[in-house]
Amino acid sequence: MFMKIFVSGASGNVGKTLVRTIQKIEWAELVGGWCKETGEDLGEIAGIGPIGIIATNDLRSGIEAAKPDIVIDFSATPVLPGNLKLYAEKGLNAVIGTTGLTDDDLAPFIKEVKEKGLRWSVIPNYGLGISLVRDFIKKVRRYYPYLSIIDRHFPGMANAPSGTAASLAKASSGAPAPVESKEIYPGVLGAKISDVPVLSQRLPWPGPYSEHEVLLGRNDEIIRISVQDHTSDIYMDGVFLTVEKLPKMAPGTFIRELSEIIEAS
Repeated sequence: MFMKIFVSGASGNVGKTLVRTIQKIEWAELVGGWCKETGEDLGEIAGIGPIGIIATNDLRSGIEAAKPDIVIDFSATPVLPGNLKLYAEKGLNAVIGTTGLTDDDLAPFIKEVKEKGLRWSVIPNYGLGISLVRDFIKKVRRYYPYLSIIDRHFPGMANAPSGTAASLAKASSGAPAPVESKEIYPGVLGAKISDVPVLSQRLPWPGPYSEHEVLLGRNDEIIRISVQDHTSDIYMDGVFLTVEKLPKMAPGTFIRELSEIIEAS
């Protein structure tokens, strides 16, 4: 199935990688992109030279002119609700990688997607490694009552914790083990998400570095898993697998985990 793709957030780290990657995919065509660098060639922005597709900072008119089959959104949390409203209004299938919205924030969009028979994925991390770790946590959580998650990013990271860290915490069902330590300084043991302590570290790591470390424990045994991302390229397999598979899924589909796409492949 040939796909005409519109990229929202086309000048960000992931957005530029999306633009470069689409040029290499035979079944995909970039038809437009939304970012602040209006009037500039998206290929120039992405560092590959001109490709004849000009950026716009008007999302509505950009989508109306491009007439895409699907939109990929890696924009920013503050603008995401407005973007989602527009995608639903235009009846667009969408692959969303922008994080920061809660389950309550997404609830009306889930309802609208189902009512209109659209197909959306809202996944906090399209990396295959994180997807495998999330599945592993689900399988072994009942045997390991102690669980802690650390997310490490550069200081410019928009949210704390990352959407990925929050999703890993939510993936862990099971009663938390009691911790008797008293917090002398509130929050030092980490914020609780689904009863799982999550710590965020923001340091000047080189490049757009991110790391998620998961520690699972029981008496006399600790499992430590670290997933490190050094470039945005690691998300591309998951994103374009989703772009390829999502339109073939049942109308009203709203995907929250990459494993749902992988299992459907």
